[in-house]
Amino acid sequence: MSVHIGLMIWKEMKRQDLSSAFLATELKISKVKAQDILNSASIDTELLMNISEILNYNFFHYYEESKVFSKIQTQSKQKSAQEIERLKHLIAEKNKMIDLKDQFIKTQTNLIGLLEKGQYI
Repeated sequence: MSVHIGLMIWKEMKRQDLSSAFLATELKISKVKAQDILNSASIDTELLMNISEILNYNFFHYYEESKVFSKIQTQSKQKSAQEIERLKHLIAEKNKMIDLKDQFIKTQTNLIGLLEKGQYI
């Protein structure tokens, strides 16, 4: 999906009834530079972040919806799910070890008690 981000910014500014002069003032740039941004198909991510903050609008969502990001997101979710399963398995193993340790301590405590009473020889 090809995004003309300048057009998306312009549409949001129109929705909010804001001018390119407003954008220029907020970004501390010339009106010509602001107009160049609105005419540009792509812009620097830091600049896009600043514009997103000024207009209180997440322009990055246009990119998040693309197939590339969707694929990356799916792969990331799969890796996370695998890691969660691995960690659950480790926790289960650790819990088994703790249970065995607790049983051992209980047995040793009983044995010590019997030895102290002289009942185990």
